[in-house]
Amino acid sequence: MEAEAAYRIFHGVFFQVFVPADWEQEIIENIPCFFDPDGAGALQLAATRRDAEEAFDPAEELRYYLEKNGVEYAEDRVALYHTPQGALAAACEYRRDGRFWMVQMIAEGRRMIVALYNADATPDEELARELSVILSSIRFSEEAARR
Repeated sequence: MEAEAAYRIFHGVFFQVFVPADWEQEIIENIPCFFDPDGAGALQLAATRRDAEEAFDPAEELRYYLEKNGVEYAEDRVALYHTPQGALAAACEYRRDGRFWMVQMIAEGRRMIVALYNADATPDEELARELSVILSSIRFSEEAARR
């Protein structure tokens, strides 16, 4: 975590994440939403679990999400990576209807976090760094209940 920023831990159904202490949060339909009260965007973290034995494929899940939302999947605009904790992830950014969107699928076996950030404007360097810190702090856990 960056030394100059203060963070708090949010515990989800089976994950935890560090969020800036001065950001506000709302839970809408069981999906946590975080935002800077002085900012113009919001970050949502939706947790999903698969009952079948097959593990999530973040790239395929991202393709499905984009196509379902009318956004063309362009392989050269998708980043595939491993999180610092070793989870598989796929991410992309796009603009639609005048809004900036960043979508990431972060998967560990049969569990996945769908991270969505949207705003009126493309994040500046400081906000992009903040979002990167938040997203890289996501850790899957066995915790069953939200605190």
